[in-house]
Parts: sequence; structure tokens; C-alpha cells
Amino acid sequence: MCIAIPAQVVEVHGTSAVVERYGERLEVSLLLLQDEVAVGDFLILQARAFAVEKIAPEEATEIYRLFDEFVGATSDKAA
Repeated sequence: MCIAIPAQVVEVHGTSAVVERYGERLEVSLLLLQDEVAVGDFLILQARAFAVEKIAPEEATEIYRLFDEFVGATSDKAA
């Protein structure tokens, strides 16, 4: 199963970018995107290596909320 968690762009270097999510920074390829990417944008990644979609900040916020809720629910069951 693959869960797509957004990552926020912190640096852009031509066809690659450095993104951050939950304090982890990754360098990803932008070659699969048609949209222009700027610092502050949110991206959906594939295989932690390729950006495949740019999403609105509101959508990223909602995905983060749902993911945090899911992680909290599964952590409660494991305890």
C-alpha cells in the first residue's frame, strides 16, 4: 500500500527540488511535473524520489490532518 503524504518545497534547483515533510528533507526530481514549482508549493511524491503532482495548500493541510488522525488511531490500538 502506498500513502501519498505531501511535502513542501524548500529549494528549487532546475529539474530537482528539496522538499520537507515532518522534519525530513528529501531531494526529488521534478521531471514528471508539467506545472512550475516554487518554494512553498506542496507536492505529492512517488517512491520518495519523484514529484508527480502539485496540490493546493488547503489540500495538503487536510491530508496532514487525516494522516495525523490515522497515525494517532493506530498508535492507540498498538498500546
